[in-house]
Amino acid sequence: MSILNVEHLSHGFGDRAIFEDVSFRLLRGEHIGLVGANGEGKSTFFKIVTGKTEPDAGKIEWAKNVRVGYLDQHAALEKGMTVRDALKSAFSWLFELEEKMNMICDRLGGADPEEMETMMEELGTIQDTLTMHDFYVIDAKVEEVSRALGLLELGLDRDVTDLSGGQRTRILLGKLLLEKPDILLLDEPTNYLDEEHISWLKRYLTEYENAFVLISHDIPFLNDVVNVIYHMENQSLDRYVGNYDDFQRVYEVKKAQLEAAYKRQQQEISQLKDFVARNKARVSTRNMAMSRQKKLDKMDVIELAAERPKPEFHFKTGQTPGKYIFETKDFVIGYEEPLSSPLNLSLERGQKIALTGANGIGKTTLIRSILGYESGDSMEAPAVCGTA
Repeated sequence: MSILNVEHLSHGFGDRAIFEDVSFRLLRGEHIGLVGANGEGKSTFFKIVTGKTEPDAGKIEWAKNVRVGYLDQHAALEKGMTVRDALKSAFSWLFELEEKMNMICDRLGGADPEEMETMMEELGTIQDTLTMHDFYVIDAKVEEVSRALGLLELGLDRDVTDLSGGQRTRILLGKLLLEKPDILLLDEPTNYLDEEHISWLKRYLTEYENAFVLISHDIPFLNDVVNVIYHMENQSLDRYVGNYDDFQRVYEVKKAQLEAAYKRQQQEISQLKDFVARNKARVSTRNMAMSRQKKLDKMDVIELAAERPKPEFHFKTGQTPGKYIFETKDFVIGYEEPLSSPLNLSLERGQKIALTGANGIGKTTLIRSILGYESGDSMEAPAVCGTA
């Protein structure tokens, strides 16, 4: 059964088309990998189907009562909210049902027999819904997901604004998984996960009974969790059954067949044009030339995808720095709260440094802070010598 139908979708930015008359449908229970070169429109696809972006043309229709979960890495987590609060908010609709159930119970004492029968039926429906969605083991579910994603060690009572960007993204992922929607939309979910967390997520998605669409550059991860590939290329979206390796084999065969057909057609076009050019002026062969020209005019010309330009970088040579590229003195990184103790760091010209540590611990925040892209009340600016 289809949970999403898209018909004749077209969308672009300025004069650049992203989709051109694309139609497709997503089926219940499908585990989909959405692949394609950077810039082909994978994240735009998510924004369009979730209603965050209006397409230029086309019809998007979800099945009734479908719950869609989207891992939005830019979602805000409010100050004062603990890790536990953020994760338990996945069940907010169940808490609302519990509140409604309690209100019905309070009214039972003053109800007449007919009203009581109706209210008891509604109570039974609510009770079944709460039980079906594990309402009475929410704390255990929260702890299970927290442990699996490395959040338990951060402290479930810790304010979410005290955490790094990577740690916050893990919280949003955990909340989304706890919601258990009818379809998950996951954009690079492994970016901020360590190997052990990725292994757990792999097992979770493999056993996930509902549908999901996954964007990821992690090929082994894709191979293990998806059973359908949607490939974006040249404003189109093509469906392949199987994992990423299966898609690659079929795609390479199709690509080779298309290139061979293109070469044959180009050779035929060249021969037809040559015949027309040589014979259209001669009375005896003019009719044959016109016949060849009509064939050319009606021909459905095969087009190959344009070769993507490779990036080139040209850096201007700046003034030669001194011995130290930068130095920090009692440098503290963080947001509303510090993420580190005072740091005294230096980088000498010619040094090559590897910055290691668990995902979400603050490596990117440290680099951005040194470059001046992040700041906070508890931080001192580093002394930057020369050009970084």
